[in-house]
Amino acid sequence: MKKAIILAALVAMLAVPAFAQWRVDIGGDIPFYVGIANTAVGESLGESIPYFIPFPNAALSYQFDLGLVSLGLGAKMYSFIVVNVLFPMAYVEMDFDPLVVNLSAWGGAFLVFGLVQDTFSENIIVPDLSVMFKAGRKKTLRLGGGIMTGIDLGGSMENFPFIAYGAIKFSFPL
Repeated sequence: MKKAIILAALVAMLAVPAFAQWRVDIGGDIPFYVGIANTAVGESLGESIPYFIPFPNAALSYQFDLGLVSLGLGAKMYSFIVVNVLFPMAYVEMDFDPLVVNLSAWGGAFLVFGLVQDTFSENIIVPDLSVMFKAGRKKTLRLGGGIMTGIDLGGSMENFPFIAYGAIKFSFPL
């Protein structure tokens, strides 16, 4: 039994590189609408953001390409110019060339660096759904938008803040 487990683990380690690769995403999100939805009342409040404020971000992930669907695990970072926040993320992506639908979740643990240095963990997960079009000769440029919300796993599930954003990013394998 012990030999079978070791053999299965060895086969799995050798098989993974056959359908997986490292991927880098570099881009920016530009929020244009922010709001909060209350599930108890069934109402939401929101307002357009009148300013152009891009938030640079980057991600490094290990992507498992399963054909139409790709799964990825890695880290994502948002830069607020003087403070950067790094956190773990996971995603499921469907590629309908040239349309890409990505559902990701990130958070749980945060590393803050820049003018402020801190490491902390919170029961906050941020689901993020985006739809992008691939462009360019190698189709590494992605243009589109998405919506994200924050879920406090330790608190009330009545209020959900949300942000709608436009996005531009370059996504390429290593």
